[in-house]
Amino acid sequence: MMREIIWALGFLLIQAQGENLVKMGEEFMQLRNWHVAISYFDQALKENPNLSRAWYGKGLSLCELRSFEDGISALNKAIELEPKNPDYLYVTGVCYEWRGKDYWDRAEAYYLKTLEFLPSNTQLHHKLATLYQRQGRYEEAIKEFKKAIELNPDYYISYNNLAGCYLAIHKPEDAVKLYQEAILRSDDPGQYHFYFHLGVAHLASNRIADAKAAFLIESALNPYFADPHLNLGNIYLLENNLARGIEEYREALAIDPDLPEAHYNLGQLYLSLNQNQLARKHLQRYVELKPESGAGHYYLGLCYARVGERKKAWEEYEKSLQLGYQPEILRKKMQK
Repeated sequence: MMREIIWALGFLLIQAQGENLVKMGEEFMQLRNWHVAISYFDQALKENPNLSRAWYGKGLSLCELRSFEDGISALNKAIELEPKNPDYLYVTGVCYEWRGKDYWDRAEAYYLKTLEFLPSNTQLHHKLATLYQRQGRYEEAIKEFKKAIELNPDYYISYNNLAGCYLAIHKPEDAVKLYQEAILRSDDPGQYHFYFHLGVAHLASNRIADAKAAFLIESALNPYFADPHLNLGNIYLLENNLARGIEEYREALAIDPDLPEAHYNLGQLYLSLNQNQLARKHLQRYVELKPESGAGHYYLGLCYARVGERKKAWEEYEKSLQLGYQPEILRKKMQK
C-alpha cells in the first residue's frame, strides 16, 4: 500500500514538473522565441511523453520555423492523445497550408474536420474560405465567407475577402459595396488597406473619380504604402495631368525604390516627353528588376537608339524578340 502511495505521489510530481515546463514553453511561444519554447517542450516530454500540449506547442513552434515535416509529426502526436481537440486539428491544417499548395488538400481536410466540432466558429469558416480563394475556387470561397458573416456580421475582414472574390469573377459593383461595408465596420480601415482595395474596385467599375478619392485616403492612412501612389500616377496620366503623374510615381519610388511598375511607367512617360536620359535611367532599373520583360527591353532599346547608342539598342531589341515581345515596327526593322 505504501509503495503504491509513493508511486502515485511520484507520478503526480513528474506530471506537475511537466506541466510547469509546458507553461514556460507557452510563455516563450507568446514571445515568438520558438527555439527556447521547443527546448522547454522537449524537457516536458522527457518528464511525461503523454503531455499533448507539449507535443502541440512543439509542433506549432517547429512549423513557425518552417520545419514542417517534424512540426506536423509532433502535432499528430498531440492529436493521437486528444483526437477531438479542435485547436490541434486546426493548427495542423494551418501548418499544411503554410507548407505550400501541394499540401492544401490536407489543410482543407483538417479545416473541415475542425468544423465538425466547431460548426459555428466564424474564424474557421473564414480560414477555409481564404484557402478556397487562394486556390481560385471562388464560388466555394464566397459560400464560406458569407457563412462567416452570417455568424458574425461585424467580422469585417470577411467582407474584404468576399469583395476580392467578387472582383476576381468580374463583379466589381458587388465588391465596392462589400469594401464599403468593411470600412464601416472596422475601427482601423487603414490596417488592411481597405481604401486601396475600394479604389481598385472603383477602377474596375470605371468610376475614376471615386477611385482617386479612395487612393488619396489610403495614402493619407498609410503614408509608407507605395501602391496607391502608383495607381494615382496612372489615373493622372489618363487625365493627361503629366506633372501630377510624375509626382505620384516619384512618391511611390521614394517609398519603395524597387517598385518595377513605377520605373516602367516613368520610363514610358519620359520617353513620350523626349527626356531620353531620364527614361533610360528608369528603364535600365526596370529590366534589372524584371529581366524577363520583353517590353522593358524594347523600350530600353528605344532609349539607347534615341541617345545614339545603336549597338546597345539592337542588343535590347534582340532580347525583346527572344522574350516574345514582337511589335510590328520592330519586326520590320530586324528584317531589313
